[in-house]
Amino acid sequence: MDIHTYAGLALLAALPLGLALIGYGTIVKNRWGINLRAVSCPDCGTEIGRVRAPKSGNQAMWGGHTCPSCGCEMDKWGRPIARPV
Repeated sequence: MDIHTYAGLALLAALPLGLALIGYGTIVKNRWGINLRAVSCPDCGTEIGRVRAPKSGNQAMWGGHTCPSCGCEMDKWGRPIARPV
């Protein structure tokens, strides 16, 4: 077997694992999941638009929003993110 065969087998093994992580993350609402529903601010209740402009690297990588009204940072599920003091 050559290197291309091993690379193909590794890809076939990794693909179901990645899909399982995404499926599980969507069910339990963790950072690996995909949220397709609308989100509102947990502090002031403002509806957040579907198109997002990430304000930090964490928001760009894992999803998340910053409320345009009050500045509250939230994850992709609409839960507030605690800021480090």
